[in-house]
Amino acid sequence: MAEIGISEFTFGYAFLFEQTQANWGGLRAAPVLPSLQQEALEGWDARLPLNGTDFYYQFKLSDYLSRGNATYIRDGTYNQSYYRIWLHRHNNNQQHRRLRQHCLGNPNTYYAAPQFNSIEEFNARFLARQIMANCRIIPLTLCDDISDGEQHCITFQSANPAWIFHSEPKRRDKSYTGEELGALYRESFRQWKRIDVHFTEQLLEKTREIARRVIAEEEPERAQLVRPLLDEPQVGRERRDLLLRTADILSATLGVTLVLVGSRE
Repeated sequence: MAEIGISEFTFGYAFLFEQTQANWGGLRAAPVLPSLQQEALEGWDARLPLNGTDFYYQFKLSDYLSRGNATYIRDGTYNQSYYRIWLHRHNNNQQHRRLRQHCLGNPNTYYAAPQFNSIEEFNARFLARQIMANCRIIPLTLCDDISDGEQHCITFQSANPAWIFHSEPKRRDKSYTGEELGALYRESFRQWKRIDVHFTEQLLEKTREIARRVIAEEEPERAQLVRPLLDEPQVGRERRDLLLRTADILSATLGVTLVLVGSRE
């Protein structure tokens, strides 16, 4: 087994950075990060789409397995090397359950994981701006619901869009590589709306409602304690203030990154 030797944060940063630099014609992607500093906001605000929609990513690391004693080579599931993403089993797979709740109202929610095998390959891909081209993007809408404390994982092979959700193996035929992101974003055109204050107010309220619901279901004794934090008024009512508040809640409760996709026209 080969571990890449990077963090989920490092992979996520590289994945998002390449999106901001991608040449997709009039199409653009703008990550909304809770850590944005005040001095960077002016330039960032100018790059936001004026028309578009919302996508969400949770970044995972993948292990590369190629030896004959690897579980899914040994049992015949695969006849050659594959990648494996572990789901966090903490609190009965709480993270995955929350993401499944989120994708019910936000179908553009994805796991994103790298398809390279070492820190050296990551560094080379980053310098060549080929991180996106070598990652796998898996729709949460196609994942299974789980509520147990068992260890679950997702496996896939390079150059094959199919993947398997384990431990009860269920094969899915649809996923994406980063090379297909531009086409995936263009397919969302019918969902596009004007990204104005009204849009961002609705987005914030929808995010708050999901956070309230998952906390009330999972930890009812904490629901009233958390509510003031979720309902806390944001600093301002401008579009960027609403988006940053939304990003804060998404990061704290779901562990996902919001990306706005669209155009400046």
